[in-house]
Amino acid sequence: MGKKPLLCLGTGMDFNEIADIDQLEVIKAAGFDQFFYTERRNQPRAEDEAIAEKAAKLGIGFHSIHAPFYGMDDLWHDEDGELAEIMRKELFNSIDNCHNLDVPIVVMHAIIGMDNHTPTELGLERIGEIIDYAVKRGVVIGFENTEGECYLKALLDKFGEIENVGFTFDSGHELCYNGGSDMLGKYGKYLVSTHLDDNHGMSDPEHPNFLDDYHLLPFDGYADWEGIARRLNKCGFEGSLTFEVDSKGRCGSHSNDMYLGLSLERYVAKAYEHAVRFRELVLSVK
Repeated sequence: MGKKPLLCLGTGMDFNEIADIDQLEVIKAAGFDQFFYTERRNQPRAEDEAIAEKAAKLGIGFHSIHAPFYGMDDLWHDEDGELAEIMRKELFNSIDNCHNLDVPIVVMHAIIGMDNHTPTELGLERIGEIIDYAVKRGVVIGFENTEGECYLKALLDKFGEIENVGFTFDSGHELCYNGGSDMLGKYGKYLVSTHLDDNHGMSDPEHPNFLDDYHLLPFDGYADWEGIARRLNKCGFEGSLTFEVDSKGRCGSHSNDMYLGLSLERYVAKAYEHAVRFRELVLSVK
């Protein structure tokens, strides 16, 4: 990687008492160049517009929007179509928000659910309509490697050559959901964005559990960060290094207790230190 990549941080981070819009000043002050956030189900459009306006005033870049993902399995497996239609409207809304707010990328899960392992033609048809809409609106979709790698493969095999379709690499998902399989080696030619975070792998490979997706800061888990940097460079990736991290464990677990007691300011400052450390690796390894 030649030029110094921008650093981007996702809002939220389990500081739920502090609204996304009020976290932007902290993220900017810590040194991050950009931010992204995850839209809630039925999030009012006025909230998206207010966040974009605040970001413009602060001079921090609006990198991407993470679309809702609670019903991605319905697009593939809801034969009646009622639940799939609800999800379709949510994704169209996220695409519209990206278009209206000049946000270039919407990140979508390929699937949700540990027990899903069978992509369907119905799902490809439905998601194809969503991709067509993104093309019309000039928005790039980055599909994440999530549970069920076969869904990501099916999407990229069918739609990967479309200019508005790409791959969002999630390092934490690779380590736990994908069993450490080299997602960048498989899908790196489609790479449009990253979600960088750490964990301890899958605690019980025979019984996959979403609780293992800790979203630790890089270098606080078991991921091979030098290897990730090398693989990103091999892909020729020159986009932002985007970090999706959490300060608390899921469902009351103690996986993230190393961050207990940290204020938002201290946690984001720590996240920036880790982000800079990883950027230096990206710039130094071949």
